Amino acid sequence: MPDGLTYIFHGVRGSVAIDRADSARYGGATICITAQVADDHILVLDAGTGLRDLQHHVPESDMRYSFLVTHFHWDHLLGLPFFRPLYDAGNSFDFYAHPYDGQTVEQGISGVMEAPLFPVPLSSAESQRRFIEVTDETFAIGPVTVQAARLYHPQGVTAYRLDCAGRSLVLATDVESGNEASDAALVELARGADVLVHDGQYLPGEIDTYKGWGHSTWEESAEIAERAGVDRLVLISHDPERTDDGVDALLAAARERFPNTDAAYAGMELTLLDR
Repeated sequence: MPDGLTYIFHGVRGSVAIDRADSARYGGATICITAQVADDHILVLDAGTGLRDLQHHVPESDMRYSFLVTHFHWDHLLGLPFFRPLYDAGNSFDFYAHPYDGQTVEQGISGVMEAPLFPVPLSSAESQRRFIEVTDETFAIGPVTVQAARLYHPQGVTAYRLDCAGRSLVLATDVESGNEASDAALVELARGADVLVHDGQYLPGEIDTYKGWGHSTWEESAEIAERAGVDRLVLISHDPERTDDGVDALLAAARERFPNTDAAYAGMELTLLDR
């Protein structure tokens, strides 16, 4: 077992990818986080447009990729069709997700590549692929123990807790706080975690405008972090209209409530070593 993991944030933007000078510091690619769990094995959290960055840091072939997909909305899958390793016969891909409304996991993943949206269907990619339905059962990906919880978002979303070498990280993006059952499930999942990566797309003064859109405020994120007793809060899913200065201001406000808070940015590395 490794003595810990380093999580790399390749994309942190919510809803849609952007490319603006005033938002370059935090980055415009949508969500993708990775951790190398073996020399030939990469764990991938969501396949947003940030996934394309990963292909510049891995061998072209003879790799295994395990994807934990939070949900099937475009901004969390649009990196996949443009990820070159997907088309190499020497690579294998495992996709873990909760199926949506009677669909299979394969249908949920492949939809982003179906005609007329994309010219190459997933079934034509030469890599080896498996599709695994996520349930309430704990499972393992290499040295990582994974737990999942279903939370509130339009069409639903899955949060993941990753435990390795005595350290833990929870990803809870695209979750709308305020639903009692959803909040309780997340608090239980994240209890005592080292890091909670939580959706912080909105300001408290904005949330009434966006009720039902499936996102949270920094204040709600901090409340969940407090209730769960986590060590560190990392805000993610930055609003596409939020400039770097705007994220800075949001972060400063969040630190007034939960001091050990950071805002995720493209290129951020977070290492959790065995205590």
